[in-house]
Amino acid sequence: MALQWLSCGTAWLLLLVCILPADAQSCTGGIPGIPGIHGTNGKDGLKGEKGDPGEAGQPIRGQKGAAGLRGPPGRSGMKGDEGLPGPAGYPGQKGEKGRPFNPSSKQKSFFSSKRALSTIAELNAPISFNRVILPDLAPQFQGDTLVNGTFQCTIKGVYFFSYHISAKNRVCLKLMKNSNEHLTQCDSCDGFFVTSGSAVLDLEPGDRISVEPHKYNGLVSQSSTSHTFTGFLLFPTS
Repeated sequence: MALQWLSCGTAWLLLLVCILPADAQSCTGGIPGIPGIHGTNGKDGLKGEKGDPGEAGQPIRGQKGAAGLRGPPGRSGMKGDEGLPGPAGYPGQKGEKGRPFNPSSKQKSFFSSKRALSTIAELNAPISFNRVILPDLAPQFQGDTLVNGTFQCTIKGVYFFSYHISAKNRVCLKLMKNSNEHLTQCDSCDGFFVTSGSAVLDLEPGDRISVEPHKYNGLVSQSSTSHTFTGFLLFPTS
């Protein structure tokens, strides 16, 4: 019995020991705890009412500034309409009297001949133009003579040449400068026709110019048909 009471007393004593320190701490205040973590932001509040209008400001005009630098020129505008013609100018002064023309003192070189033969012209050979078109000119106006249909240059310069050939069905012609083909052309037609060609050439003394048929030789061989070959000096270059 005494042992049972001792056990009960011990239990009560331990219970008082555990309770009393807790009461003592609650009276005198405990150690502050660690601050907690900030919470999330709250939701947006309701939209507020419209505020009163502010007072009207008074505009203040500043002083005029200095002129800026001149900018670059702009792009050209579109071309305008053509204006009315202006008044006629005053007549110029009378020029000096010209010198009398002397054809014998001026360099000249020309020819104009036709073919008056009934024979057939050979392929790749100069066409013979055996008759001068203007035989009745005075001697000082006479042109150069073709040798076997070939013109030979005697004055260095720029020349103009042209030919007109009567043919049947088809024909091919070439304008020769020495042994070189300077101009080649072919023409065709059902029946008779006239073909022509022209060129400007820079020649040296001794150069030879002729017209030759090649590939197709449809030249009309009647003597009454005109085949012409003409050339003349445009200007000397020496």
